[in-house]
Amino acid sequence: MTAESTNLTTPVGRLVMGSLYRPNTTDAEGRPLLIKNGPNAGQPRSEYYFALAIPKGTEQSWSQTEWGAAIYNTGVRAFPQGQYQKPDFAWKIEDGDSTIPNQKGRKNVDREGHKGHWILKFSSGNAPKVFNADGTQAITEPGAVKTGYYVQVNCTVAGNESSQRPGLYLNHNMVALSGYGPEIVVGPDPTSVGFGAAPLPPGASAVPTGAFAPAPVAPPVAPAPVAPPVAVAPNPAFLAPPPPAAPPAAPVRVMLPAANGASYEQLLAAGWTDAQMVQHGMMAA
Repeated sequence: MTAESTNLTTPVGRLVMGSLYRPNTTDAEGRPLLIKNGPNAGQPRSEYYFALAIPKGTEQSWSQTEWGAAIYNTGVRAFPQGQYQKPDFAWKIEDGDSTIPNQKGRKNVDREGHKGHWILKFSSGNAPKVFNADGTQAITEPGAVKTGYYVQVNCTVAGNESSQRPGLYLNHNMVALSGYGPEIVVGPDPTSVGFGAAPLPPGASAVPTGAFAPAPVAPPVAPAPVAPPVAVAPNPAFLAPPPPAAPPAAPVRVMLPAANGASYEQLLAAGWTDAQMVQHGMMAA
């Protein structure tokens, strides 16, 4: 990172456009994306683009927020000749309540998730790394974070070093999945374009057809009648209680000369254990 760039982590916002996983190879007009500068200028490139909607507060401008001030100050440092003051300076931030149509005639205020928000537009030649809410675990499943979910973005803010179209880059580095929201589906609704309304032409079938007819289904077979169980009288021998078990025989303890004539009970009363008596040769094991 240079002195004119800033590392920034945004507040939680909603992913309202683009994709974390699918790169673009053309611009908004359908023209191929090309490398603009350096030894590879003119070669095709891909770009991972998405937009984040951050809720507005009481501020009148995005630059009055903490995150906005960091972006604004980066623009001032990156263009000390004052290009950042031009009305067409590319801050990569839009007003979600704007009623000004874009080149395709669409207004931000009419887009899902835009109204009442500041819209930050991120891009990079590499897909962002994706993590859970606190960054302790990577999320590697493709497509796990969908448009419409809530995320935080860590990015690098830097000047684009262009004299003709001065502005900033918001280059995403990492994304944290903060919460879930209704998925935003880009493009026309497939249920609203008239699919299924046209009749089938002759020869078409609503079910798959093949060279072999399906095997006929056999009618169900009624189960055979089950005979009722036959009652069996219990054996009288099993009704009598079993005889009580004989008590276990008391163990025989043989005292040895080392006991000096003391009985087992006397040694036990004096605090000796069986193991100690055997250990000291007073009782046979």
